[in-house]
Amino acid sequence: MIDGKILGDDKAIAALLSIPRVAESEMRATVGRNALKLQRLVMAGKLSGQVLKVRTGNLRRSIDSAIFEQSGAVIGKVSTNVKYARVHEYGFHGTVTVKGHMRKVKQAWGKRLATPVVANVKAHSRNVNLPERSFLRSALADMRAAFIADVYATAQKFAGGAK
Repeated sequence: MIDGKILGDDKAIAALLSIPRVAESEMRATVGRNALKLQRLVMAGKLSGQVLKVRTGNLRRSIDSAIFEQSGAVIGKVSTNVKYARVHEYGFHGTVTVKGHMRKVKQAWGKRLATPVVANVKAHSRNVNLPERSFLRSALADMRAAFIADVYATAQKFAGGAK
């Protein structure tokens, strides 16, 4: 029987076993870096005049990014929790019911009133036709090619450069 031992085999085995952890960590960093780039593009570009103009800054401040893992995949998510963002992103065509309320009238027929008048506005419905003003999906489409190239380059590091 011939028996052989390679010196340093423990280190080689440990290095080979650590490749998946290193690759996963690198991919998480790549996805995270691209999610932050997307968030920056949405906030600084799309919500600063390219698609929507700033009125209060609430929508722009609400843009958030997160990285998580699900079923072995690293997922980057850029989102908002503002209710009206969906209407701007996808548009809306339909009827909306307006609740009855009190309105303070400060001008009539283009002239300022000396003292404001409070008017009762009855509940009613109105047709709304808001066009799509995509700020998230359009930003992702703008970055798609660069994002895919970045992920592909990270994957190639650990695939030995094979195509």
